[in-house]
Amino acid sequence: MLFAQSYNIVVSASNPDDSRTRLLRAYLDAVALSEAIQTRIWHAAQLTLAQARVLRRLAKQPRSLGQLGADLVLAPPSMTRLVDRLEERGLIARSRDSEDRRKVLVTLTAEGRRLVGAIPLLEGSPIRAAVDRMTVADRERIAAAMREFSAAVVEVEEESLLVKTEA
Repeated sequence: MLFAQSYNIVVSASNPDDSRTRLLRAYLDAVALSEAIQTRIWHAAQLTLAQARVLRRLAKQPRSLGQLGADLVLAPPSMTRLVDRLEERGLIARSRDSEDRRKVLVTLTAEGRRLVGAIPLLEGSPIRAAVDRMTVADRERIAAAMREFSAAVVEVEEESLLVKTEA
């Protein structure tokens, strides 16, 4: 049985649009696929999937906190909590940008860099094998749809934060 089938997603009887239900179920099914990867990452490094994503992004180059949140499609409060936890573990360091003191730069520490190289993210997983079997066009289409969905969720999160701060 698929993960989403165990959830009761209610759609108003006055709303004939089944596409909402299909999207929510597809999302829950996709989330369920990540559980095995999250378990691998936790056992290898005691990191959440979100924390591993932050470290992998920073391995490419230091980023401002705002850039990092935008790159990972995370709302500012979520990004701050992630960075706080990683900094407490000594995996990243924050500093002020020398050119613009308003910006906070985030960089990997030596320990963070070592850990990034040891994390078995998708290598050897069924998800990686499925992606490898897809056509380029299917991969691009699905990636675009996932980015669009993530951006829509972040937009709603940011709007709700604005409403809360204005209240």
